[in-house]
Amino acid sequence: MRKVIVPCLLILSLAAGAVAAEKSLGVKEYTSVEQLAAAITSYFPKVEGEVKTVAGDQVTITLGAKDGLQKGVVLSVWRDGKEILHPVTNTVIGHLEEEVGSLEVTVPDETTSTGIMKKKLMEPRAGDKARITPKKLSVAIIPLRAEHPEIIQGLAERLKEIGRFTVLDSEKGAAFLSDKKQRDSSLIKEMGKTFNLDMVLTIEIIPSESKYLVTTGMFYADDARPLDTIVALLDLRTKRDTLGEVKPFFAPPREEKKELADLRFDARLFAAADLEGTGSLQYVFSDGAKLHIFKQGNSGWREEWVEPIAYVPSEMQLFNLDVADINGNGRPEIFVTGMLNGKVISSVIEFQDGVYQRIADVPGFFRVVSTSGGKAVLIGQAYDPVSFFTGQPKQYVWLDGKYVPTTEYPLPKGVDLYGFAYADAEGANPLLVALNDKDQLVVYSNEAMIWKSEEKYPSGGTILTKPLTGIEAVISAPPTAVNAVTLSNEIDDKSRKVRISGRVFSVDLNGDGRDEILVPKNSGGSFLSAHNKAEFIGLGWTGARLEQRWSIGDIPGAVLDYQIIRQQGSGTQVLALIITPGGLFAADRVRVMSYAPK
Repeated sequence: MRKVIVPCLLILSLAAGAVAAEKSLGVKEYTSVEQLAAAITSYFPKVEGEVKTVAGDQVTITLGAKDGLQKGVVLSVWRDGKEILHPVTNTVIGHLEEEVGSLEVTVPDETTSTGIMKKKLMEPRAGDKARITPKKLSVAIIPLRAEHPEIIQGLAERLKEIGRFTVLDSEKGAAFLSDKKQRDSSLIKEMGKTFNLDMVLTIEIIPSESKYLVTTGMFYADDARPLDTIVALLDLRTKRDTLGEVKPFFAPPREEKKELADLRFDARLFAAADLEGTGSLQYVFSDGAKLHIFKQGNSGWREEWVEPIAYVPSEMQLFNLDVADINGNGRPEIFVTGMLNGKVISSVIEFQDGVYQRIADVPGFFRVVSTSGGKAVLIGQAYDPVSFFTGQPKQYVWLDGKYVPTTEYPLPKGVDLYGFAYADAEGANPLLVALNDKDQLVVYSNEAMIWKSEEKYPSGGTILTKPLTGIEAVISAPPTAVNAVTLSNEIDDKSRKVRISGRVFSVDLNGDGRDEILVPKNSGGSFLSAHNKAEFIGLGWTGARLEQRWSIGDIPGAVLDYQIIRQQGSGTQVLALIITPGGLFAADRVRVMSYAPK
């Protein structure tokens, strides 16, 4: 277990005690931290009901104690907005959502609850919907005493594994608290604003014979308003009991998680397919300057081929890699796009006559996209050094021995060639799901945006620097004045940076005809290189939004790139290219991991 930094905030225990005084709490006996985490989670059930009656700011809803509601719980209130219509049948396939406000439960009955509108953007009315947000709640844990950090760490791990919470790293929390003199509600509000928290939990642990008395205060982070206090007597006889049984919200069994390879070069992109028509996979990697192809055998991984062209890494920036059989000869081609000396070019490599050969070089961008029916389509777009992507994307086909642009391939405004996927949703027209420049998921129907996520999903990707052109090139020449140097730096830092989004995949895991969206979520630092942990998130379309269905949370590093592979007899595999920072005296570790979600 890694070191846990535990700040000691004794004065805040007065705040926790004030919450306890509001009602008779009682003491619940638990035998594991997992049970305590479940008790905390019970305050945030994923429920949805309707508004029954409205009397001023007092609202009654069709959710009650049987649904898990408790006094003090806050629900969001919304109503169906504009209809989303199928483009062919003109049937309603969903609605846009209009936010009405938020409701705090004051009297929870068995099947209904009464509450007060805490925030009101519109006047509530009967028929409005009320729910507790399905997104993960961001929480911080503040220990009120420095003893027993293993219990604090165990609770944080259990909360994350349940899949309902993200928990602020203890070191970040300790660094924030180290120079704070206030020990009252203003501290909770400031911490909430700094880390964009939903809740703050205060934990006080007092030994009692062979047990521990654990008092957990729950506070809303925006206004430090107390939700409730849980007083638990933990009977933890062994270290194993302290940590409890690991039962994540979703995680493949250990035998379903495999480390396939530890790479000896700086891989950044990869793809996998049966490139040689032998029935086994070959793995294509890009180190940013050239390609490497490996094959897995009984004796381990063997490099089959490496691109012979000796590019200078600073001059070549490869940023997209796909495999698909577009020319129809039964073997997938390798499509790689990169920027070389200020120009974007896409190359195609194929296994022919026992060797890998370059069969085409096409100016501009290439990308393989899977349509809603599962067919692989090659799309491309022209390159311009100023605007980068220019003109309308087009579908490319293999004709007379070359790749030829044909019909236009329309994309919604704001969506570029990369970082999106199509998803079938209940037999309706396919939705387009894309990552925007803020790492949010955006859903489009018929090129119209219908939903955007609150959560962010930092993924892999590449930052490119556009070449200097026109006035920029003049400015970059040897300066004659200091202001010229400043302007050149500003141009270089701001206007010349372009981010190529990471991948988004859709997959129908359970065969019900409805796709789920699979994206990685890197965390632990800033973009890419500083990320040191990750999880894969599976989201399904509810008719109004994407909602998390499952996650794979035991990924030992940041996800650089990933693929979904379906092979007969082995089901669906998620292959991930993972990087773990090596630290001050060790190199970064890059490896390929395999996960088999079920």
